[in-house]
Amino acid sequence: MKKSKYAVLLGIFLIFTACGPKGEQAKLSKLESKRDMLTEKIDALKQKIALENKSASRIEKVMNVKIAQIEKNEFRHFIQVQGNVESDNNILVAPQSPGIVKKIYVTTGEAVKKGQLLAELDRSILESSITELEGGLELAKTIFERQQRLWNKNIGSEIQYLQAKNNKESLERKLATLQEQAELTRIYAPLSGTIDQVLIKEGEMAAAGMGAIRVVQLSNLKIKVDLSEVYIAKVKKQDPVRVSIPVAGKEIDLKIDAVSQVIDPKDRTFQVEIKIPRGETGIKPNMLAVLKINDYSNSEALTVPVNIIHETGKEKFLFVASLTNGGWITEKRIVTTGKNYSGRVEILSGLQDGEYVVTFGYQNLADGQKLAVSDE
Repeated sequence: MKKSKYAVLLGIFLIFTACGPKGEQAKLSKLESKRDMLTEKIDALKQKIALENKSASRIEKVMNVKIAQIEKNEFRHFIQVQGNVESDNNILVAPQSPGIVKKIYVTTGEAVKKGQLLAELDRSILESSITELEGGLELAKTIFERQQRLWNKNIGSEIQYLQAKNNKESLERKLATLQEQAELTRIYAPLSGTIDQVLIKEGEMAAAGMGAIRVVQLSNLKIKVDLSEVYIAKVKKQDPVRVSIPVAGKEIDLKIDAVSQVIDPKDRTFQVEIKIPRGETGIKPNMLAVLKINDYSNSEALTVPVNIIHETGKEKFLFVASLTNGGWITEKRIVTTGKNYSGRVEILSGLQDGEYVVTFGYQNLADGQKLAVSDE
């Protein structure tokens, strides 16, 4: 009986021990887990309510903005580059033989005619040789004429006649050669034009083939400009060009006369040429010219100020103002843009003719926000 009693007490002790601290710990952990889950749900709900309240307060807030109605208009895109005025007839004339410059007959800025003598080199040695040869030739001619008369009368030998003839003709050829050499000491104008530069001085040595006097014909001026190869498919012959020559105070509307189809491998450019009309005065070679080449036109384009376009990654949007029964509200509109020039960008899709866009106060707008508007 005592053993049975002790067994019961031992069992109660063991049960109590098993339900002791370890059992309570497991129960506590379970309750804490439920509490954490509830806390997360409460925080998420609070955040959602805060966002909804914030959005509602923003929508209810009326924003002061300016709007503008968009309409179809002509849009033109230009490539702006710099070029130089050149002359088709810009020749640096050089002496054909070396020598000391004896006389210069022209000055810079002087008008000259084709074939006019510009300068000459010293040819005193050649002239002495020519004088000496002319004397010998006179004697040779006299001897030949006498031998010819004798030969015609069958007097004398044929050899004497042929020697006299050969001597005369040989001296004539030498004289012609010396006269041609003497003529090479003179510098003539190859065309009618204006003296642009005189690079030689009297008394100095002039080298054969080295430029001495530049003659420019101002009636055939043109502008040459190098464009990046990215434009070679966009720029065409007869494209309109606005030409500005700042130094001359000129602005002329012209057209492209020639477009090179060869890319320069050194700087990856191609050349464009525009001829200047002959009636234009005050334009000189080597003047700087600023060109605006019209490479794209759209007569019915929708354009907006480029600064009102927002970008988020690859997406572009702006805010449209729509009039409803409750007043003006914003609408976020995704758009596709084209070319932009002079502060305006072409809208290819996303807008319709006659709609209103927000042009001022757009920085802090949200979709569906009430507006207080004024027209630009």
